[in-house]
Amino acid sequence: MHELSLPEARTIAVSAQGLHLPAPEPEALSTLRGLGCIQLDTISVVRRSHELVQLARGVEPSAAARLTGPSGSPVLFEYWAHAASLIPIELWPLFRFRRHGYRTRGWSGPPVDAAACDHVRTVLAERGAVTISDVGGAQGSGWERSSVNKWALEWLLAIGDVACVHRRGWQRVYQLTETVIPQELRDQTLSSAECVRALAAVALRALGVATAGDVADYFRLPVKQVALVMDELDEAEPAQVEGWPEPAWVCRPQLHTTAVIKDLTTPLSPFDSLIWHRPRMQRLFGVEYLLEAYKPARTRQCGYFGMPVLSGTEITGRIAVRISKGQAQVEGYQVADGHDPERLQTALQTLCEWGGARDVPVFSPHAQPTGAAS
Repeated sequence: MHELSLPEARTIAVSAQGLHLPAPEPEALSTLRGLGCIQLDTISVVRRSHELVQLARGVEPSAAARLTGPSGSPVLFEYWAHAASLIPIELWPLFRFRRHGYRTRGWSGPPVDAAACDHVRTVLAERGAVTISDVGGAQGSGWERSSVNKWALEWLLAIGDVACVHRRGWQRVYQLTETVIPQELRDQTLSSAECVRALAAVALRALGVATAGDVADYFRLPVKQVALVMDELDEAEPAQVEGWPEPAWVCRPQLHTTAVIKDLTTPLSPFDSLIWHRPRMQRLFGVEYLLEAYKPARTRQCGYFGMPVLSGTEITGRIAVRISKGQAQVEGYQVADGHDPERLQTALQTLCEWGGARDVPVFSPHAQPTGAAS
């Protein structure tokens, strides 16, 4: 049993996520492989969330944007991991259990029209690749956009008959799986138990230190099944983290991690895998976080897309910024108790660089912050 102080656990967690390393590997594909998946989201007030995740780890802005573009040989696919996510292509076999589950038990989405499935299969066979616009588009707006062909494509994606390995603009490009997923990956028929065990190992490696619940949340795996396999993972060793009520596991290669640059400050997407599981964020960093994008503007304490600010291995506050047409606007900010407000100014400058703002707004983080510090 390894006994870890909270600062030691933070260092392990931040390092495992590829953040604030003295010698990072700022390449988009290696970042994706290190994390196991990168969550997608439609919100874009600075950059798309999956780009923010890569930028936070040192990937060049142009490379971060290209990761979802077409290539001669697919290096990733989109599927349901933590949520809708980019996933390294080599992990395709590990999601067989989820594809099989949809096929045998159905899904929570709208009813699927069998004739529409036949239709989109025919179109795919003829054209090779389609977007939803290519099969008639969808009616409505926002979350209510719908059509029988859209849900047919999404259903076929869920069960694995169709795959998405790149986008056209912000639209998924759907292709028959046998045309884009290498046969050696399609031929691997892992059992559900093998899939869960392998994904738990990927998750622990990416988290560094975690409870069974934290590991399960990473790829939205059944907690009870994950708890049963933790002791079987080659790199997992039992640990007790200061202040954590539940037992934890630490990834053995991360035990000797000491190299995290303490004076670096980085804004994080709210969907960054370091902090996307809010209970673990609270245990690790002592802060609570609520994304306020879906709250009425008048009730927000910070702003629409408040981004937590990581300084060294601590969350020192958050800042909400909008960048449009080269102009940046600070909607709000919060400074965590006991931390230097100037860290937020550093984060703001970084966000302006990422978002292509011509000037950095002048604001005073030393003044009374908006909202209450978390």
